[in-house]
Amino acid sequence: MPWPASPRLRAFAPGLGPLKRGDLRFDLVAGLTVAAVAIPQALAYAWVAGLPPQMGLMAAALPCIAAALFGSSPYLVTGPTNPTALLLGTSVVMPALAASGVVPVGQVLSTGLLVGMMVLAFGALGLGRTSRFLSDSVIVGFAAGTGLLIALHMLPELTPGLQPSPHAGGFAPQSWPALRDAARALAGADSRSLGLMFFTAALIVALRRIDRRFPAALVSLAVASLGSHLLGWNAGPDALPQIAPLEFAWPDAVGLDVPDLRSLARPAFAIAILVTLQSVAASRSVRPPLGARLDPDRELVGQGAGNLVSALVGGMVTCGSLTRTAVARSAGARSRLTAVVAGAAVLVALPALGPVISAVPMAALVGLIVLSGLELVDPRALRRATTTRGDAWILLITLGSTLWVDLVQALYVGLFLSLALLVRRSGDLQIVELVRSASGRFREIAIDSRTGSTPAVLLHLEGDLNFAIAGDLSDRLAEIGRHAPRLVIVRLKRARHLDATVLETLRQAVVTLQRGGTQIVLSGLNNDMVHVLEKTELGSLLGENGLLRSGDRLFEGFERSMDRARKLLGELPDDAIFRRDVDPIPRP
Repeated sequence: MPWPASPRLRAFAPGLGPLKRGDLRFDLVAGLTVAAVAIPQALAYAWVAGLPPQMGLMAAALPCIAAALFGSSPYLVTGPTNPTALLLGTSVVMPALAASGVVPVGQVLSTGLLVGMMVLAFGALGLGRTSRFLSDSVIVGFAAGTGLLIALHMLPELTPGLQPSPHAGGFAPQSWPALRDAARALAGADSRSLGLMFFTAALIVALRRIDRRFPAALVSLAVASLGSHLLGWNAGPDALPQIAPLEFAWPDAVGLDVPDLRSLARPAFAIAILVTLQSVAASRSVRPPLGARLDPDRELVGQGAGNLVSALVGGMVTCGSLTRTAVARSAGARSRLTAVVAGAAVLVALPALGPVISAVPMAALVGLIVLSGLELVDPRALRRATTTRGDAWILLITLGSTLWVDLVQALYVGLFLSLALLVRRSGDLQIVELVRSASGRFREIAIDSRTGSTPAVLLHLEGDLNFAIAGDLSDRLAEIGRHAPRLVIVRLKRARHLDATVLETLRQAVVTLQRGGTQIVLSGLNNDMVHVLEKTELGSLLGENGLLRSGDRLFEGFERSMDRARKLLGELPDDAIFRRDVDPIPRP
């Protein structure tokens, strides 16, 4: 059946985009390289979420293929990630485990299904582009907090049978029990487990310095397993704990916990937001080839499809992975075929992974997970995300919330602060007066007490004309009107997003100014803005002569403003119409 004829739906049609025969070799090599990185990460992130390792592996196979077919970026690789795994574990798995003592596989799959539908809807509704309005400080602060929590939550695995500390209640931070348990685990752990953990982490760091494309985690786990076997640490009464054998459950053997969908909506929505932010950030972290462009809406459709497939095949929640995407690009990926090859390679390897993975010491996996958690605390990203005071406060509050309250609330806190900062910054009124300098040219100065004291006033208003600036704009125009100028020209050449509140503010200002004998003209208007204004009360008040288009020539709209002023104030010379700049022009 052909894909629907709607242009909007055709934009989401599955496919790999244009493929070149010469690129196939590069995509094949890059895909196999990514698969070698994805397998140990999938094991680790499943453990972070408190889930069986096979759920992480399933999430790295078919969902990776589905997300690539519906996605946009030629490099983005999808699968389980650290932040989404921890959020899934703390909001869904741990509460169910505490209540029943059983891993809630059905609830996890239902959560994945909800996340997939939500993210799919985000993309279909065109919400992908709105993610750029959310501060990087939220993502960096949340990632740093989750990284620390991941490291703290994994260390107790070094000491089997360690009873978790209860939460003190009250105003105590949520991370306090995890910090105490981590300290107790390090103090009471077997020296062999500590050695394996530090050895695995150090070997991964050392191997990565050779080549970023090198499967350092996979090789390190293999070396740790071989060393444990040669030293006899994997057998006998004092054997070190190892990863449990894999038990794959295919679609006909898994069930969705449908009755709990309503209770899962809150954590699913938080995870969907995190998937949206992390996936778009990962896709933008690697620039597409020259001439190609990213479609964030299609990217979200791909992530939604990946999560739906993951839920149906028994996998955990998936997301665009920053680390595996970077590996794909550095390994020479040319198209989305790389992610398809990676997912297929993991799928083919699944039957053989059971006996291999069960030989991996748990301490080695803990070393990998702790290292991956600490790597989320990126000093360079922290510096970049705190360049302004507002961004720094958002990062610190998001980081503190991540460590103090549960992750769902922490994510909402960061999003709220980011949007509040956006509204505050968009509410800064960008308006100046254009005055004639000694050379006869016009230059910008800040509006002051003299603005409006000349027969004509030339104002330049730019930026977003939304409700947040309406109050300040009304006050400025009222102050200028008290001087009773004969003409006020408001230049809107670089203004955008004119909303109903600003339209009403301008209408009220026009009524007040006209009542005092002042005419107002809007200049520098593009055709779309003129069409909008002509249908409003403001347009009727100003009339055709009060709406001046910008024109195609450079400064054509400005020249029209000058001509309008000369026509209305023809008895005055040009030098007397507008305010003259008495201050010397600052030199660069």
